[in-house]
Amino acid sequence: MLGTVLIVDDDASVRDTARLVLAREGYGILTASDGHTAIELMSTEDVASKVCALLCDLEMPHVNGKELIDHFRMRFPSIPIVVLSGASDEVYLEGIAQEGVCDWLRKPFTREILLEKVRTASNLFTLRQGGR
Repeated sequence: MLGTVLIVDDDASVRDTARLVLAREGYGILTASDGHTAIELMSTEDVASKVCALLCDLEMPHVNGKELIDHFRMRFPSIPIVVLSGASDEVYLEGIAQEGVCDWLRKPFTREILLEKVRTASNLFTLRQGGR
């Protein structure tokens, strides 16, 4: 099995689509409907040690995407973050990429683009871990 991807989005159809595509490719999957739930999932070392990438929506209830990104950058700096967004403003999304995320993905996304972004993030995670 490839690494585990944590998918955080308040839209169940987005979570399910990403989960199905990535699981078929051999990735382990964890899902959360908001940032608070994602933080709780990552609070145990057993779970946190398996995650190689975070797919994160920006607009969510409770703990939003920017707050979750800040949490990950502080607590899990080696885990690459791919932002999921329905925003059509590329300047805004490029700005998010400048804030320390690996990449961004506009919703709705294709299977190919999702896989490309997650493979890149997973490879970056491996490099950050010293090639392990």
